[in-house]
Amino acid sequence: MIQRIQTVYLAIVAILSATVLFAKVGTYMVGAKMVAWFNNFAFNAEGTSVARVGPWALGVILMMVILLNIVSIMLFNFRMRQLRLTIFSTILLVGYVATYAFFAWLYQGKLEAAGVEDVSYHLSFMALLPVVSIILNMLAIHGIRKDEALVRSLDRIR
Repeated sequence: MIQRIQTVYLAIVAILSATVLFAKVGTYMVGAKMVAWFNNFAFNAEGTSVARVGPWALGVILMMVILLNIVSIMLFNFRMRQLRLTIFSTILLVGYVATYAFFAWLYQGKLEAAGVEDVSYHLSFMALLPVVSIILNMLAIHGIRKDEALVRSLDRIR
């Protein structure tokens, strides 16, 4: 049963999450000049007095999603556990998106408070991949439920 479509979805989510883990997910620009950027572990405001407190929570959430999806792939014989882990992974990804939006807003406020005027935030392509991962997790949940319904219907026939 490891060759099922939900396994492919879960593997793609793990790969996308690992890709986003160390990528730059956002930049702050003044005109055409980049003044700050952040990834899932660090915030770097070049030439400003803004504290460099990194958004480590984003990295921790993504590492948990990667671990949950790998464990979920291995639990192909236990569909209900696999379903619960995938739902929890989806909840974590929604939490990642909310936390990401909070940090983007927070850092923009810190830059404006430090005297950087007309700062604008630019979303990276990598920041959109968790949204794609949420969709893939939902497709995996649908596939797991479909498999469970098929197994239960076969048990009734016997």
